[in-house]
Amino acid sequence: MIEPRRQTDIDALVPYVRDCVVLVLRDLSAAGWDPFVIEVLRSEARQTWLYGIGRTHSLRRRPVTWTHHSLHLVGKAVDIISQSHGWTSLSFFEALKTAAWAHGLHVNATDRCHVEWRG
Repeated sequence: MIEPRRQTDIDALVPYVRDCVVLVLRDLSAAGWDPFVIEVLRSEARQTWLYGIGRTHSLRRRPVTWTHHSLHLVGKAVDIISQSHGWTSLSFFEALKTAAWAHGLHVNATDRCHVEWRG
């Protein structure tokens, strides 16, 4: 199964979410981190493909997403990691959580890179 294309341009987000994300990225950079947006708006095909990981394909992997109804589908979620540390820095994800909350966003407890609109 071919992986559908990932969207990484924050301009694809709903404008009020994009504005919050810009502030989060600014705060992380000011604190010395190197935030990297890995995904924003998703197509239905990509969401279905991600949901299938560990279920219908890539069976040796754990599932990537737990739902077909992600806020990525409507431009109200973004995934952010550290460019230099990838998925490994708990300190980065704590800083991300703090910055997100300060700007009206929420970090998913089970998927620490997933930041979404709190409203």
